Amino acid sequence: MKLDKIESKTLRQKVYELLKEKIITAEILPGQKISLRNLAVMLGVSLMPVREALWQLESEKVVIIQSNRHMRVNNLTTQEMMEAYRIRLTLETMAAKMACDLRSDSDLSKVKGILLELQESIKEPKLYLKINRRFHFEIYRLSKSPMLIDIIDGLWARVGPYFYLHTTERRDLSVPMKFHKAMFEALIERDKRKMNRAIGGDLKTASGDILHYIESMNPKINNDSSHTITDFSQF
Repeated sequence: MKLDKIESKTLRQKVYELLKEKIITAEILPGQKISLRNLAVMLGVSLMPVREALWQLESEKVVIIQSNRHMRVNNLTTQEMMEAYRIRLTLETMAAKMACDLRSDSDLSKVKGILLELQESIKEPKLYLKINRRFHFEIYRLSKSPMLIDIIDGLWARVGPYFYLHTTERRDLSVPMKFHKAMFEALIERDKRKMNRAIGGDLKTASGDILHYIESMNPKINNDSSHTITDFSQF
């Protein structure tokens, strides 16, 4: 019986992680409605682990479950994106600054390897975005603060689909690449101020672009764009 419970829990976690990845990478689009049964068929599992995974994602406000039969990925308004930006800026700089104190030389080697992969994928936006996520979280994990990482991961799930949708249409990834190189340099030098500037620049650039993208998708919902962008200049 104990083994059955462990296997069931493992399956639920796998389904949760797979669905989350599909949402973050915009394989399931914001606002897109999908039946739970179709999700189960797609993943080759029964309805129960799908329901359990979606309940967890709903508690994180990533999805909305409708009548226990359908789900859709939660949409973000410009104001919600602004709030996500402010929280991410606070928490991600906190994690990266802690990483500056706690990183080892072997940690630097691993981060450098991911940075090189990132540079090599600069002309392949979808691949770039997957490696980008690895790069950020490899640094954040050096903070040795699992609870903090979980919160940051939840925020990435909320903004991720928009990031993917926008960036796969983007022409030039050299600007975010510049900030990533600065993050690595700051990690080497244990320079917390430099790290703060690098992450701040990276998040501000990405979130500002995504705000314009959301506004272009939802002009009626987000009709106060000038206020939003003006607010953005405070950071």
